[in-house]
Amino acid sequence: MSTVSRTVGSNNVINITMVSDDNTLDEVVLTALGLEVKKDDDLSSSTAVEPELITKSGESGLIQGLAGKTSGLKITKSSGDPGAGAYIQIRGQNTITGSSSPLIVIDGVPVSNSNTNIQSSGTAGVTEQSRLNDFNPEDIAKVTILKGAAAAAVWGTGAANGVIIIQTKKGKMGKVSIDITSSTAFDKINVEYDKQGIFGEGSNGVWRENNSLSWGDKIADRSGAADVLNISNRRFESYTSNNIIYPITEKNDKTVYNDINRDQVFGNGMTYNNGVSISYAHEKSNTFMSFSNWTQDGIIKGKSNYKRNTLRLNHNVQFTDKFSAKFNTYYAYISSDRIQQGSNLSGLYLGYLRTSPDFNNTDYIGTYYDENNVPTPNSHRAYRKSIGGTSRPVYNNPGWTINEQDNPNQVNRFTISPELNWQVTSNIKLTARYGLDYYTDHRETFFPVLSAGEGNGEYYQDDITEKTENYNVFAQGIHDISDVFNFDWILGTSFDSNQYARMSGESIGFTNPDVGDLRIFGNANAEDELPTSYKSETRKHGVYAVANFNLFNQLLVSLTGRYERPSTLEENVFYPSVSVGWKFSEILGENDFLSFGKIRASYGEVGIEPGPYTTSTTYSPGGISSSWGDGLDAAAYGNPFNRSSILGNPNLKEERVKEFEIGGDFRLFKNRLRLGVTYYDRVTEDAILYIDVAPTTGYTSTPTNAAEITNKGLEIDLGLNIFKSEDFSWDINGFYSYNKNLVTDLAGVIEVPLDGFTSASSSVVEGEPMAVIMGNGFLYDDNGDYVLNEDGFPQVDPIRRKIGDPNPDWIGGLGTTIRFGGFSLSAQFETSQGNDVWAGTSGVLKYFGIDPETANESVAPTDLPTYNSSTIIPAGTTFRGNVANFGGNDVALTQSWYTQLGGGFGSQRESFMEDASWTRLRELSLGYSISPDVLTKTGLTHFEILLTGRNLFLWTDVEGFDPDLNLTGATKGRGLDYFTNPATQSFIVTLKFGF
Repeated sequence: MSTVSRTVGSNNVINITMVSDDNTLDEVVLTALGLEVKKDDDLSSSTAVEPELITKSGESGLIQGLAGKTSGLKITKSSGDPGAGAYIQIRGQNTITGSSSPLIVIDGVPVSNSNTNIQSSGTAGVTEQSRLNDFNPEDIAKVTILKGAAAAAVWGTGAANGVIIIQTKKGKMGKVSIDITSSTAFDKINVEYDKQGIFGEGSNGVWRENNSLSWGDKIADRSGAADVLNISNRRFESYTSNNIIYPITEKNDKTVYNDINRDQVFGNGMTYNNGVSISYAHEKSNTFMSFSNWTQDGIIKGKSNYKRNTLRLNHNVQFTDKFSAKFNTYYAYISSDRIQQGSNLSGLYLGYLRTSPDFNNTDYIGTYYDENNVPTPNSHRAYRKSIGGTSRPVYNNPGWTINEQDNPNQVNRFTISPELNWQVTSNIKLTARYGLDYYTDHRETFFPVLSAGEGNGEYYQDDITEKTENYNVFAQGIHDISDVFNFDWILGTSFDSNQYARMSGESIGFTNPDVGDLRIFGNANAEDELPTSYKSETRKHGVYAVANFNLFNQLLVSLTGRYERPSTLEENVFYPSVSVGWKFSEILGENDFLSFGKIRASYGEVGIEPGPYTTSTTYSPGGISSSWGDGLDAAAYGNPFNRSSILGNPNLKEERVKEFEIGGDFRLFKNRLRLGVTYYDRVTEDAILYIDVAPTTGYTSTPTNAAEITNKGLEIDLGLNIFKSEDFSWDINGFYSYNKNLVTDLAGVIEVPLDGFTSASSSVVEGEPMAVIMGNGFLYDDNGDYVLNEDGFPQVDPIRRKIGDPNPDWIGGLGTTIRFGGFSLSAQFETSQGNDVWAGTSGVLKYFGIDPETANESVAPTDLPTYNSSTIIPAGTTFRGNVANFGGNDVALTQSWYTQLGGGFGSQRESFMEDASWTRLRELSLGYSISPDVLTKTGLTHFEILLTGRNLFLWTDVEGFDPDLNLTGATKGRGLDYFTNPATQSFIVTLKFGF
């Protein structure tokens, strides 16, 4: 702290606010083992993220709270649903078939961050959670992002995607302190699609009931009289109102229901976050306890919520001068309800956005009566089934999706991480750690009878358990050889075990449709009851050593080696790393320009292990089946097992990531300017691919070490203190990240789809970055111009090719914090530039005539041809559509264009690729802290009120959705939008006080 002088005078009490002294700056980062080290002595490109910045964001999860906080880290949300997970990427993608998640280490032990889809494809279903978000952000004391291979080498296999090191809080010295946090958040949609309200349901300018399209008549041209109804026995009696709805024979009503239909499903979300922590410490022990409750109702009305209750106990005790122990334990209970989304007939956005503007969705459930007055209760009414019926509609009414379908989820999670420390001698310390992370995840999906996706009813249940254990014993030694030379070392051994089990069941086609809340298996024919189970157990044993040398307090050298044997491999593996650094500022002495300067270089290797059991050919239970006739009784054939179609490969090796990085850390102008710069060059060798084998072998493919992936990039982190005094300070921070990813070898494989659709997928292609968007585009000549047909319209290239790249050219962030007295004002901007997105939703809305572009009315400047039609629009004629020129003559883009080549179901996807670059005001907050001397008489130690806005402004050329979302969630597939549930912006009020 800086020295403060005051004249005593006649005052009995002098209040002094201590101000940190930038001249004695000592930033601390965490190493791979969770040990603290001075940033000045660290030879890696690791960056620390202040916990206050994470909690200030008001995000429900730790992952989302890290967004925009440091270079090299890319966070992509799955959706705006409560509790939704997110994708974490550090320095690009490194693997095709292996795990792409960074290693998460909390209090020195690894924990799970799995994200499992309940359905096999990420293009449909509900948004899943990320297990890292089970942890309470308020419990965090320190976070360090290890980006480079050298920094992570001590963890070996499993650390190739970077490591996030987290340290939780411990008790504070002094009397017992109690801290309380309470916040309320108001959420709303930040971006949504516009729907045209000019033309009604139907086709070719004619209104038609139960038609799929909105290419009908012009609503304003109707008479405005009451609709002409066919009043007979056939009718729909609504449960949501007293309305009786009959078939319409003549549409006269001019009402547009877009706003009413929106209000049926969307509103303002509410979040309440309350937590309390108790802290106590004295010379021999310290204790930290916390409880938190997070309750969130989403912006989607109905069954969309997320609740999280957590308990933490951290206790440290010093038994003797030589023996101490730590005991950290944590429990979380999470319950949530999610809404179906994506390429899903039972999804929310799909049914809502396709609804014609002149159809009222409000009455979505009721009793349908046929011509004979026979009732069908719980009938499902939607815009393509206007009075319900005895069968399902083509798409769900959104009211049915949010109120009748159920997607509940319950998670119980428990972690424990005891640690023993023995100070063997004055300079040698022995540490023994154990870590247990165990959770159960119960999920259900219920589609009642007459849901669009499965008219006869469906019930899914998933029960997932995962148990991760880590034993880690290591010795540390510190040796000061002389005034100019010292070194320290770590020698340790670790054992890791992971047990994963998933028991799933599916019941399709209910024999009793009136299930209600009694949702159990057995309510379907035996052949429609489909149980599945999966279990895996992996182990890994390793020994490691770290040696750090310091010469003249200038030259730094660090050596790391890890030798291990994962159970997924047949051979032992070794991972080396070496780092060197020079604190050249030491030879310059104190000066007003350069306060500190260090250049560093490192080389390291880490790995990604194959999936469990890929080295062996496996067998699984299976029956006898045929494409002809009835199924056969498996018992009659000895209850056989089926051999996998994938041939195991006992010669598989680990995917090895080799990385070289060089950079520097600098502080200038008396520590007012802080700058970190790193260039890295990494390559993944022996990346695993599934290579096709000859059908005569009886197999379809085999895993092989065949591919190579490179990542090269530049990272810059900047901190600037513009002004600092006792009462006022102004700080600016920023970062820039550039990453160039390239798949340099794919062993002759043309394309490996990661996720998406057959028409547009995020794939791996040799010579291209990971996750490029593949699909059919237009046909071009040698000059890059469209190849046109005789009418002047473009043609489709029959060859599938790259049509977009979802990887940004660069990402960056800029933040500022101003403090004046008890006030603080901070803002954080974030940007992603050069990334593409496939706007699948927009393309489909053009097909259906919902997109406002399709409701334009144009005047033909000349006689205009229409697509794939003999119809010519005469000059001077007003028509629904647009005039375009693809390089030849003018043409008319009418219904025939949008429902064929120019729409989302056409044979090309290129026209729906968009530049998804964005810049956003990620966070804006205003806080006020009451001075401690004012609080003295109240018994409070601190009191703060904080107003925060999140995602307040978004600048992007993309319309209708937030390009920071990704349909397929936390998968390697990127850059896809297809009826993804919308993102949110939030306004948060937080109170923090203690005593």
